[in-house]
Amino acid sequence: MQFSLKRKPNFHGKFNFEPFPKRDLRFEGIYNGITVEVSDPTQIKALYENGCYGKGSKSRGAPDSGDADEKLLLGLEEAAFLAFYLESLIIKDTTGQQMNWTDYLQVALQLNERFIEHLAAYLYLKSKNWVIKSGIKFGGNFLIYKHSPLYYHAAFLVIIQTLVESELYIPKNLQGLQRVAETSDKDVLLLTVFTSSGLNAFYDMPASLGTLTINETVVRRFNYTAFVQSKQK
Repeated sequence: MQFSLKRKPNFHGKFNFEPFPKRDLRFEGIYNGITVEVSDPTQIKALYENGCYGKGSKSRGAPDSGDADEKLLLGLEEAAFLAFYLESLIIKDTTGQQMNWTDYLQVALQLNERFIEHLAAYLYLKSKNWVIKSGIKFGGNFLIYKHSPLYYHAAFLVIIQTLVESELYIPKNLQGLQRVAETSDKDVLLLTVFTSSGLNAFYDMPASLGTLTINETVVRRFNYTAFVQSKQK
């Protein structure tokens, strides 16, 4: 997969970036019915500085509003990744009871019936060390960054689809998404998750998602004007 790193204007040289939290750190979050909230300031700082997980409850991105009561909001997929794969996050419900994999999967599927496919895609991208944020602002599922979103723009707008449900994007819709991505200098990455009819098997243990197959397709629109200009230089 070819892509270019696009730095933001506030980039001022080298910086240390760790894609995962340190192994000896433990975090705690509360599932509030929509997302998982982390309230402890030390934990918030560690999670965002080591992998850029979550977003500030009072900020557009990093939790930097300066308000003492600002929380870190974790998406369903990244909370599951931290809790059940890295085993560094404890998720509790609003009554203080710890949620296991089955408990969490049940509530996640109520919010997103394709949560299993989305989590599989998240794990696939994480295995390649991408930083993953929500892509809803651009009409997609994820935005992925090779380094911190504080200093770099996203490289791809990610779209997740399945073959079982015959939800392949028709060319017209895909072209529209590509145009949206192109306005912010991104490409579209189409991830196709191949699932079987026996999705109940994934309710038993998180490791079951490793059996799913994912294909990736990079969608780029040929820009004739830019091509001609590049040849004239």
